[in-house]
Amino acid sequence: MPASRSGMHTALTRTAALSLLGLCLATMPARADDTVAPARPGEILDLQSGETLSPGDLYERLNRRKLILIGEQHDNPEHHAVESLLLEELITPGTHAVLEMLGPELPLDELSVTSSRDELESALRSGTEGWDWDSYGRIYYQILQQGGKLVSGNLGREQIQAIYEGGDAQLSQREQESVAAIGSDIRGRIGAEIREQHCNAIAADKLDSMVEIQLARDARMASQLDRYLGIKPAILLAGSYHARKDLGVPQHLKSDDSAVILLVPVNDSGELPENETALSPKLADYIWFTSSGLERDYCAGAASDAEAAATQ
Repeated sequence: MPASRSGMHTALTRTAALSLLGLCLATMPARADDTVAPARPGEILDLQSGETLSPGDLYERLNRRKLILIGEQHDNPEHHAVESLLLEELITPGTHAVLEMLGPELPLDELSVTSSRDELESALRSGTEGWDWDSYGRIYYQILQQGGKLVSGNLGREQIQAIYEGGDAQLSQREQESVAAIGSDIRGRIGAEIREQHCNAIAADKLDSMVEIQLARDARMASQLDRYLGIKPAILLAGSYHARKDLGVPQHLKSDDSAVILLVPVNDSGELPENETALSPKLADYIWFTSSGLERDYCAGAASDAEAAATQ
């Protein structure tokens, strides 16, 4: 499962489409019709009140909630640095961290605060192929070192394949009911985003299956968060579209005692990337603005790689 939109450089074959879906709606900043004033990298905004917050203010407000959802752009190094700061404040012994990058087949129960870096890598690296180990391995290790528990947030590979082929994915009853309850408006918006993130090159007959996979992933992450809701807060780390209140995991949560913080890149002038509009309280509770990182033409890469694959 790719860790950045560079995964879009593969041809949109049947197999590639499945691997690309892990990226869907996850590596671009979220969008809405509402706007906010230009912001500087490092600024933190409370979207409910309009206040600019210090990191300490943010930590205090997040710690009042039972569920904390953090939405990132997977290939932005600054997002991983900010996440490390957030986790340093939020993870205490016994805190459960649900991660989009981890599947149910991984031996997470064998890992603890006593696990070494080598033991962590041996247990997880091969099973998280495609997610940048240098970035995410540090996050996993930090969570464990602070006494936190790693929790899988993704579906199993066979489940993803089954949904893609229209078969039985063996979802829990709660997950099935949650997916079925999502209306046509949200499904349509998710489909439009999937199509755009795949450079409008995805076959129409595959789009519905990919929407179902996205919804099933969101339902799984929500189920895991609710499962570990308790005295300690449960934390989600996922792509920004998974974390969005209007489209993602919050649509599937049973508990409403949650807070969503999105990490959003802006340039030095406080502008969002081209074709991106600003955020609103409909999408998140808080924004932590970051640098925009490298500009990439993912669609050009996808087209050239597709042509190369066709000649092999």
